[in-house]
Amino acid sequence: MLQLLKHVMLLPMALLLSVMIVNGFVLRPPVSLLCPPSSLPYQQHNHGLSMTSSPTPPSSSSSSSSCNSNGKDSKRRGKRNIFKFVKDTRTKSQNSVVEVSSMALPYSNHPKRTPPHAVLQKILTNILSLNEVAKWRIAAATFITSIGVFQPKIDLALVQLWSWLQNEPTALLPRCFRHDHWEWMVAIWAFFFWIHGYWLADRSIAKADARGVVHPWKKYRLQDEYEAEKERRKELRMKMADSIAGTGGDGSISTPSSIEQQQQPSQASTPPTPTKQQKWHTGFWIFELPLYVLPLYVWDITIPRRAAKIASWGAPTAFRVCKDVSCGLLLYDLGFFVCHYFMHKIPFLYKYVHSKHHTAKEVRASDIVRLSFVEEIVDVGISILALNYLKAHPMSRTIYNVIITFLLTELHCGFAFPWTPQFVVPFGLATGSKGHHYHHRNGRHYYQKFFCHVDRLFGFVQKKDKSLQGSTI
Repeated sequence: MLQLLKHVMLLPMALLLSVMIVNGFVLRPPVSLLCPPSSLPYQQHNHGLSMTSSPTPPSSSSSSSSCNSNGKDSKRRGKRNIFKFVKDTRTKSQNSVVEVSSMALPYSNHPKRTPPHAVLQKILTNILSLNEVAKWRIAAATFITSIGVFQPKIDLALVQLWSWLQNEPTALLPRCFRHDHWEWMVAIWAFFFWIHGYWLADRSIAKADARGVVHPWKKYRLQDEYEAEKERRKELRMKMADSIAGTGGDGSISTPSSIEQQQQPSQASTPPTPTKQQKWHTGFWIFELPLYVLPLYVWDITIPRRAAKIASWGAPTAFRVCKDVSCGLLLYDLGFFVCHYFMHKIPFLYKYVHSKHHTAKEVRASDIVRLSFVEEIVDVGISILALNYLKAHPMSRTIYNVIITFLLTELHCGFAFPWTPQFVVPFGLATGSKGHHYHHRNGRHYYQKFFCHVDRLFGFVQKKDKSLQGSTI
């Protein structure tokens, strides 16, 4: 009866062992049920662990005699293997004991999963470790990608917005949008916003210089960068001249005295001398603004046309707006390149048309509107012709005016911020304030305003050499 009870108790263990062996894993029975580890029927081979068979349960009533009999049986049967395990790399040594608590795989060494918040924290850490230009490029790429991802929702919002602008009779914004003066009024207010924004930046740096504090935006201002590079090159030339003058007839070089060596760290630690800023062109509201507004105002009063055209247009799509704006900027830039090049190459045009714009070598944002009457007509005319040739949507024309006024102001702002197109646009396809400041300082190269593919094609660019001009590009 006792032997029958032992057989019944060992039957579930045998079934469980068979299931685990078929799955390819090694399972060792608990010590409390079978033999000590020294007498377990496992043997070590080159391919892993193998298990010898025990044909019958022990006949003795004591556990020690059963263990001894199992040991003797295993010795007699030698190294005959019944099962060969596939995943022998997941087994442990013979002395380890695994308790069977559930049907889970006991030796699965799956890698520990990283929590989602740790993954997100690692990604944010990597992004923050990038330089400023790389961060803004990621932001620009994310914005452009979001337009494609959310295009259906953007198109639906544009349909609703266009219906409101086209049909709302009482609201102020739709009424202004349908007025003939809308486009050039948008351009004026956009210029006012962009120009005075850069004026506040210049003003903040000037106040910091007056207090003897280095403003964090000062490192982006091109005039300070240019003057610092000139001063550095001047000091380098003086040091070279002193080293040559200090060379004796026998070839020995005189070394600085101890007093001079003590004075060098104090000189290096002194803050840089504040740069004398170029004066702002504050008279543009008196002279250039009437020259810009008067022809457009007369044209709109003579030929009212905008309301009828808006009634005939349907709602735009996100792709249509992006196409109109980007192609409009490309066409305007190409037309301006041709006119700008001839204004510099023909002395009569430069003297009586374009020289006013080159009054200051260190330009400020207000210099964008420092134009002669003929130059204003040419500049505005090229922009209108480009949009009319593309048959741009009225909403695209409004967005175009906001963007082009920013790009024109940034071109003359005197700063090289890392979020500007000259850094964000890859492969050097966009020009900006650095190239246009070179153009104003030297009077050549960089005849395009926004792009530089045509300038590169004809060689109208400065090489990044060891010269002072090359260091500013």
